[in-house]
Amino acid sequence: MSGDLSSVCCKAIDDTKDSLNHLSAEIWSNPELAFQETHAHNVLTDFLENKGFQVERNYIKKTGFRAVYGSGDGEGVHVCVMCEYDALPSLGHAAGRNLSSEASVAAALGIQAAIKQQQKLGKVTVLGTPATEGGGGKLDMINEGCFDGIDFAMLAQPLNENIAAPVTLNILRVRVKYSGKAAHASTQPWEGKNALDAAVACYSNVALMRQQIKPTWKINGIITNGGLKPNIIPEETEMLFYLRAPEQTDLMFLQQRATACFVAAAKATGCEVNFEFLDKPYHNVVHNSVLANLYKKHAEAQGLQFSTDEEVLQSSTGSTDMGNVSHVIPCVYPAFDIKTQAPIHTQAFTEASSAPAAQQPVLQCAQAMAMTALEVMQQSQLMSDIRNEFETANDARTPVISGTNPFP
Repeated sequence: MSGDLSSVCCKAIDDTKDSLNHLSAEIWSNPELAFQETHAHNVLTDFLENKGFQVERNYIKKTGFRAVYGSGDGEGVHVCVMCEYDALPSLGHAAGRNLSSEASVAAALGIQAAIKQQQKLGKVTVLGTPATEGGGGKLDMINEGCFDGIDFAMLAQPLNENIAAPVTLNILRVRVKYSGKAAHASTQPWEGKNALDAAVACYSNVALMRQQIKPTWKINGIITNGGLKPNIIPEETEMLFYLRAPEQTDLMFLQQRATACFVAAAKATGCEVNFEFLDKPYHNVVHNSVLANLYKKHAEAQGLQFSTDEEVLQSSTGSTDMGNVSHVIPCVYPAFDIKTQAPIHTQAFTEASSAPAAQQPVLQCAQAMAMTALEVMQQSQLMSDIRNEFETANDARTPVISGTNPFP
């Protein structure tokens, strides 16, 4: 790999670090929920346009965007780096997506600087993907063909460890509704059918089931509607569950087990149950090992130290629609340590996402992603190896399940 281009790549990121930090702070200070990320969309697209990217705003979704730099004649490698920028309810950026966007934009600037020196390297696309937190913005983009013509994609997630290829889980979301019969709770409760009892029984059934499922399988739920008033037997209640498992076959079995819990609660309380497995299930990330190894090599050269603890390396970091992208094109989705012991989805992680200590690892991660892309763009054999691994894995992959309910 050309040392001159490597230096150009890293210098472009270093020279922009103050502006990148400001960009991250703008997103962090204005947390927006899924599909409502107007401010983040605007500041990111303005920033990229000012840096010479051709920007399409409101791309596919109102808060989606695409920014491209480089030739469109098919020569070279087409690299995609993705931005995520939605926050969590009440917690703000407790997943650190302000830092994820900063890293992606910084990496794109590094790749852009190399392309300016050698246009034949190819082009870089920055894809703004809204609503990672349950909305599945990347799935909408997959369905619209946004990844057609892209050779590989990269995205990094803030965490409290450095992991080149973190484990993620398939996820299904299911909404469960119980219908009973209202009655006065103190004068004639025997006239009612208590939908809240059904919801409580369902929750208990699921809790008991956890004892007999694999430790890598996860099911979590809340009661989103528990009734109207204490003196009215609840006629309608509603719950929301997330089901997760490493493999599609495991998730299908967990889906059957959960369905039995839902139905049993209805039978025990005399209520009716209706459940709907929601559209946009997320799939596990299939990391391309060529890309992951390249990223790790360059990240270590930047000073990042990777965990060797097998328990850490095998633990799930959650679920993401990046997984769906990895079933369409080769991907790498590393995690980078933002210098905190706090777990994600906590107030402490929100605070860490804006701390000055997070800035150095963000830039190191960005440089590693840019250098990974640059090495692939300069060595055609690497791109061939990446494609071959993806095609082999794709042929052996279990067909993915949809969000519909196969167990009525």
